[in-house]
Amino acid sequence: MSNVRVLVVDDAKFILERVRKIVSQAFPDFELEMALNGQEAQKLMSASVFDIILCDWEMPEVSGLELLQWTRKHPPHKDVAFLMVTSRGERDYVLQAIKAGVNDYLGKPFNADHLVEKMLKLLAKADKLDPAMKQRGLALIEAEKRRREQAKVKAAATPAPAPSKKPPVADRSAARATPNAKGLAQLRTSQGTYRCAIKDLSLQEVMIVVKNDGQLPQVLDQVVVDIEQLSGDSVARVNGFIYQSQAAERRSDSPFVHVKVQFVDDDPDKLAHLSKYIASVR
Repeated sequence: MSNVRVLVVDDAKFILERVRKIVSQAFPDFELEMALNGQEAQKLMSASVFDIILCDWEMPEVSGLELLQWTRKHPPHKDVAFLMVTSRGERDYVLQAIKAGVNDYLGKPFNADHLVEKMLKLLAKADKLDPAMKQRGLALIEAEKRRREQAKVKAAATPAPAPSKKPPVADRSAARATPNAKGLAQLRTSQGTYRCAIKDLSLQEVMIVVKNDGQLPQVLDQVVVDIEQLSGDSVARVNGFIYQSQAAERRSDSPFVHVKVQFVDDDPDKLAHLSKYIASVR
């Protein structure tokens, strides 16, 4: 039996469950604890010591960066392997985390093999990786890569929409095709980034319009939505998952697809800011 203990910290229950599922599948003998915010994590760490901490950055009360700084100041935890799992991939954020003593960084959205690869490296560095763990982790990584390759082959075999006789459409084509668009968005998945228009928006979900270029985001994909004003100014960055995808027109070569994303963030500050924007575009 393994004695490796893992703490997962994220204010989005959907992300907590996803990480728990991946870790349990790759390393079934690991002991997992979960916390919905930095304060809960500090309470758990005050009562126990962990081998790996997988932590979100943007959380209310105590952020992931503040938890990392707190961890490095407390002797029982100062050497724990700390993996920041976040949608914040900008250089300044990465440098802050490195300066605070982070061991590694994983951007959202991520695939299961990306997370397991990071964990294998951290376990090996901490001398906690035995042959059985390594074998099981590598098997999951290979299975995930095969699954993605098969999905690519299937997508490549699907006939692409008939080419339009019109001139090439610019990035804002989805916005022009969406009357009364409530803003722009970048939909980030583990497979790529899509420029979209916002057709409808609430605190719980967003409906976006994606141009059909033959490579579309998939239902149940974990995503990050960067919401922007029509001017291009940033509004909010929200985590979620795709729960519905539907052709905008009743034709097999529909040029646009309506994609609905369910939000999973519970950050009061982020939701308050988003609420003000929603009120301004109603």
